[in-house]
Amino acid sequence: MTDWKDRLSKEIIVAEGYLTGLFWRDPDNYNFFSEEKINYKSFMNPVYGYFFTLGGKLSEKGIKIFDDISVSQIVRDTNTNDTYKKYGGYETIYELQQEVRDKSENLDAYYSEIKKYNLVVKLIDYFGERVIQKDGKYDYKKMTKEQLHTYWNDKILQLGLDGDNKYDEHYLLEGLEEEIKDWDQNPTVGLPFFESKRMTKITTGWDYGHVYMYGGFGGSGKTSLTVNKVIMSCIQHKEKLLVIANEQSISEFKKALVVTSMGVGTKEYVDRQKLNEGNFTDEEKAKLLKAVNWVKELSEGDEKLITFVFMENYIMDDVKKLVKHYAARGIRRIIVDTGKPSEGDASMARWERFVEDMKEIYKLARPNGGGLNLAIWVNVQLADSALKMRFLNEYALGDAKKIKNEASVLILGRFMWDDEYEGGKHELLVNQWDEFAGDYIDKPMKKEKGFQYYLLFYAKNRRGADNKTGQKVLVLKPYFGINTWYEVGYTTVYDDRNY
Repeated sequence: MTDWKDRLSKEIIVAEGYLTGLFWRDPDNYNFFSEEKINYKSFMNPVYGYFFTLGGKLSEKGIKIFDDISVSQIVRDTNTNDTYKKYGGYETIYELQQEVRDKSENLDAYYSEIKKYNLVVKLIDYFGERVIQKDGKYDYKKMTKEQLHTYWNDKILQLGLDGDNKYDEHYLLEGLEEEIKDWDQNPTVGLPFFESKRMTKITTGWDYGHVYMYGGFGGSGKTSLTVNKVIMSCIQHKEKLLVIANEQSISEFKKALVVTSMGVGTKEYVDRQKLNEGNFTDEEKAKLLKAVNWVKELSEGDEKLITFVFMENYIMDDVKKLVKHYAARGIRRIIVDTGKPSEGDASMARWERFVEDMKEIYKLARPNGGGLNLAIWVNVQLADSALKMRFLNEYALGDAKKIKNEASVLILGRFMWDDEYEGGKHELLVNQWDEFAGDYIDKPMKKEKGFQYYLLFYAKNRRGADNKTGQKVLVLKPYFGINTWYEVGYTTVYDDRNY
């Protein structure tokens, strides 16, 4: 080993050792860090490179606890007994696991340090040992991987600027005609919401690089609407989707999907409560199976199209790992049901934690600045104090209202109040289709037995107008028994400033 490699291997030995120990203590880490990201070649110290790789082999076999028996077996399988003994055997890795038992929160830092030194080695190949020589404010030890990359990339750019290349400059008034042509031929249109032309038009769909937040009160159908408008759209357009849930189980989501498939597909009905009670009649069973066949045909038989992950403990660091894991496998549309503050963090108030967590969600979604260019939909619960608010805006989120800063689109929903129907003190005029007039006209909603209309407020909309800049409130008619949400029309709810 050359002098500089020996020097670097000593500097990185702690990070490599601790990272290896943490992976052995919690083998699930192997699922979140693909082999393309970190492998034997990532380590400068062969001892930890060997044990890290050995742990990966154990993880591939589905082993969750790395005891001496399972380790001995994998050593035999890989024919590395001599190497295993040379590096101290199980005692070495066991002691390392004990040493890192309170260092799990530093795992990302150790990983970043290893990747940084991988970059340093590559930079030395191009620029020589001056990469590890301190020069004024430049000190590779104190710099992050990103700072090192930027510093040396800038050196290369300066070489270009000193030559005949011009600056990458543009003129605001130049090429406007060509720009219009580009907008026309390459619109920034996202995934349309299922059977919802108005909802799609308001935001031009669910697009990449943006966070969409949908807020509703507890028990008001947040998940039901999401299944109908978002999940069904992904199935219809064959878009891979990850659902991260922390309240409703996979069984509840499947019930909602089958019910929705009857409502929008087979146009049949089975009492939703019967899905909980069981003991189906032959007729009910036939209807349910028909709905299953319909949705499978819609997905063209791709049963892996929608990935569902239930989180027993909702912690943002784990959410980030999940998102990165599945994004690396081509899933770029994410639903979080329901977004809330990370559990178990007493270092700050819940609403402050919530705001910080949503910043992390935004960083994952954004198309630049290290983001993954994802389309993320987050369901959130509105504050009970907002139950008295007629006009919904970010104040309906309570103390966590600043989470709206991380959203491109903020949609807030509530049921119509009794005094907003025809004849009420605050009667709403809804622009809706009139069979007699043969046109859309403004008219009040009649109170129907067994039905409640639903209002969708657009409190923020970077992809169009919001309720304060001309966008009217969208009125939906939900049929919860078959989970369909029909668009009725638009109305105006005046801001009563009751917040």
